[in-house]
Amino acid sequence: MVCRLHDAPNALPAYVSILPRGYSLIIFDQSNTVMPKSLTPHLLIVEDESSLGYLLKENLRVAGYSVKLCKDGLEGLETFKTERFDLCILDVNMPKKSGFELAADIRALNQLVPIIFLTANTAEEDKLKGFEIGGDEYITKPFSLQELNARIKAIIKRTQQQPEQLSVKDQLLEAGNTRIDFTNHLLVYKEQEKRISGTEAELLKLFFSHKNNLLARNTILLNVWGRDDFYTARNLDVYINKLRKLIKDDPALEIVNIHGSGFKLAENSAS
Repeated sequence: MVCRLHDAPNALPAYVSILPRGYSLIIFDQSNTVMPKSLTPHLLIVEDESSLGYLLKENLRVAGYSVKLCKDGLEGLETFKTERFDLCILDVNMPKKSGFELAADIRALNQLVPIIFLTANTAEEDKLKGFEIGGDEYITKPFSLQELNARIKAIIKRTQQQPEQLSVKDQLLEAGNTRIDFTNHLLVYKEQEKRISGTEAELLKLFFSHKNNLLARNTILLNVWGRDDFYTARNLDVYINKLRKLIKDDPALEIVNIHGSGFKLAENSAS
């Protein structure tokens, strides 16, 4: 694995001494890519392996992020309650409170903040559990820090899209008796409001913009997650179930599975 850091030469021995097995070090200069402070996304990392946690923190700091590192789930929860974060990176297997338990607590407080799970567990049921709790990504160890950076960047870009970046017609979309307010991340049915996550909003935007038309699975995956692989496809299945629950009160709407092809948001105008 490759880790990229930029620091003074006399700091290199300290970095090398804490590298987890399987990781190597590349020094690079990102001084020209640092974001303005007012635009810097604030990330929460909760990782009980101190060497990996420090490495992640430094790598992401150099990449231009503001980073808070916590050593266990309890500390992570208390920190989340006191600060505003744009994204959370949670190790799954931690003492005191697991990453899944912490994610459930975070979701009870905030439905919108994206969550990335880091874990050595490769079992499919664990990944599905992470997605069902509300995780946006599930990355298995050991992993490439370039890949982690790319996924963070994609999530931040997707979830921090400002209302003025959306066209007027995309800020509010309607289908059946339901409308989606993308500015405030709300699904509204007969004045009843439900808060939706960034990923749910992106999926609903795609379906509402193409109602009564087939959306191929790979089209959905590439538009929302930027890739088409087995585990992202399973993530999509989890989110389809979530969307069905969100729109179940509206008899005019139904997400139909077109076997072997994809999904379609069917609108019954007679309802």
